[in-house]
Amino acid sequence: MKKLFCLLCVTILALSFTVATAQETKKESKFGGLYYETRRTAHNQEGLPEGSVVFMGNSITEQGWWNMLFKVKNIVNRGIGGDNTYGMVDRMPEILASRPQKVFLMAGINDISLGFPQDTIVSNIRKMVKMSRKMAPSCKFYVQSVLPLNENRLAFPLVKGKNPVVRDLNSRLKTMCEEEGIMFLDIASLLSDPNGDLRIELTKDGLHIHSQAYVIWADYLKRSGLLK
Repeated sequence: MKKLFCLLCVTILALSFTVATAQETKKESKFGGLYYETRRTAHNQEGLPEGSVVFMGNSITEQGWWNMLFKVKNIVNRGIGGDNTYGMVDRMPEILASRPQKVFLMAGINDISLGFPQDTIVSNIRKMVKMSRKMAPSCKFYVQSVLPLNENRLAFPLVKGKNPVVRDLNSRLKTMCEEEGIMFLDIASLLSDPNGDLRIELTKDGLHIHSQAYVIWADYLKRSGLLK
């Protein structure tokens, strides 16, 4: 009886540790929530045709009308507002299972707002690159730079003063892309003013962008021969 009691105690402690560890991991990654889960469920129900061109990211990607900006018919938007690189790592296998033709990823600003280290952000994006290479080796994977902010119009206190972090992160992402042998697309410079801030006429809240900015972004991808 005593042995059974001790075994139960050990089992309860082990389960408690497992739950606590899972909760801590969730706390650290901080992705999810009602909107996230609703959008992810909708994406899963919609499905993803094989050979699609996927735009993956957060709200900046989600708000882009990608299938209207290009003549390519198989473009799919997989942006989710509020998502960070932990959430995208979690979602990426669902994307790659359809063997997409191309993936255009933009990620990092929400991680910065949550105080995640740059090393962690780069590591998570590298994980996605390696996933792509393993699960969909014919897929062309593009990492797009994180967009800068405009503090004169900024409506998000958590990213106030973070433009130096954005610039440093983009530098690290460029280096990572060189190491992994993939293209780094510097979208940030296209939408920046001479000070390196997001051009004020292109943003509504200092972070998200107007339709004109998406046109500039899309034109760059067309000029680069990556999309039509």
